[in-house]
Amino acid sequence: MTLTATDTRTTGAAGLSQSDWLGRLAEIGRSHGFFERIGAEHLALFVQEGDTLLVSFDRAARVFDQEASGLPLGFEMVQKREWSLLSIQSLGDSWFRATDLIAFFDSLAASGFFESFTQVIFLGFGPACGHAACVYSSAAPGAVVLASAPAATLDPELSGFDRRFRRDRKRDFGRYGDAPALIAGASDVVILYDPTDAVSAAHAGQFRGSQVTRAPVRFTGPAPHRLVMAGGLLVSMLRALSNGRLTRAKMAALIRPIRRTDAGYLWRLAQLAQSQGQFDRARRIADYGADVTGEDRFTILAESLAS
Repeated sequence: MTLTATDTRTTGAAGLSQSDWLGRLAEIGRSHGFFERIGAEHLALFVQEGDTLLVSFDRAARVFDQEASGLPLGFEMVQKREWSLLSIQSLGDSWFRATDLIAFFDSLAASGFFESFTQVIFLGFGPACGHAACVYSSAAPGAVVLASAPAATLDPELSGFDRRFRRDRKRDFGRYGDAPALIAGASDVVILYDPTDAVSAAHAGQFRGSQVTRAPVRFTGPAPHRLVMAGGLLVSMLRALSNGRLTRAKMAALIRPIRRTDAGYLWRLAQLAQSQGQFDRARRIADYGADVTGEDRFTILAESLAS
């Protein structure tokens, strides 16, 4: 879905048409910073509050379709922690690669925009948004990065194992193509990934360095951030990250109570047990999943394993 300012037919999760939703973001920008269309493929919303700046990358369609508040990833840090926010939203699957956006970040860096904050944190969830958070952090040396399941690169020589985005390889990634190289100037980088998901793990394995923490979130699939959002963990995670305390142990402690009731996690766990011939264990997981989620698929699985 490619959002445009003239399409008023669709109603999003916030109960607004696309034009009204864009109008709301524009009003927030006018009152607290700015709201700009950056070329044909991106939007930028800046809200100035505190001395910590969160730079988040998101898809406009996701915000419009899924966020009941109608506000982009990270906006809760403005509301709850009085951080400043620069939200970059893509209109379509741009991979945040437009020359206009690159020029936008170059301009911010050259003007000393990032240096006006005591701390800058880059945030992105998913292959494209996580990749963008990593590569654009190079515009603010010393920044902190939190990325979930980011694509390290689309260079076929380094990511030939990943066939999901073959059509996107033709995009000109220029100097912003190699995320593991471009985080070299960051002070702290936390990469969430599922080590049981081969593709995500292969990308995560390319991020190395003393400043990098690879935080495994097992059996969450290619989108471990889904548990973060479902469990309302983002504020706690970003606060810990800001204080240098988002360790692997801290991440595991935050995620643990959430995944115990998450249908996707429990289903993958039951399927794995079944594939390994651990049928009693699979049935116990399925019984538990039926109890805590109420989903019929767990009941059906448990009954099939009991017969």
